[in-house]
Amino acid sequence: MSKIFDLAQSFEEKSKQQVNDTEKRLATALETHETFISDALDKSETIISGAINAQNRRIRALLLKTWLWMGLSLIAILTASYGVIWLQGEMITQNWQTISEQKDTLQQLEAKGGKIQMSTCGDKKRLCVKIDLDAGTFGDTQKGVYPWRIPEGY
Repeated sequence: MSKIFDLAQSFEEKSKQQVNDTEKRLATALETHETFISDALDKSETIISGAINAQNRRIRALLLKTWLWMGLSLIAILTASYGVIWLQGEMITQNWQTISEQKDTLQQLEAKGGKIQMSTCGDKKRLCVKIDLDAGTFGDTQKGVYPWRIPEGY
């Protein structure tokens, strides 16, 4: 029995030794695997971080371009609006001057007979003037000079 006992003890020691060896190899393999996975995760983290940073830079650049275009468009619209307003102001000033000149001309014409009433008469639509019958006539009808009359309103 002692031989069986010795064999059992020997087997137990060998089994314990194998378990220890297996545990050591497994621990070493796990450490190696853990290191490998950790390195791979670090590389992945670096790659992903770089990709995220690159994407953020692209988005920032895109946003900057968008805001730049919006700003330039706003400046262009404001400049065009200012130009239109300035041009209309100039046109209003010129029209105001023209109206003033025309009013002056009308006053001069009224002083020279501008209140004369004219129309078209007859089938041929000829020009005719309203005559002041109380003012009398001028000219010599015997010498072939037609009589002249003063228009009404002069």
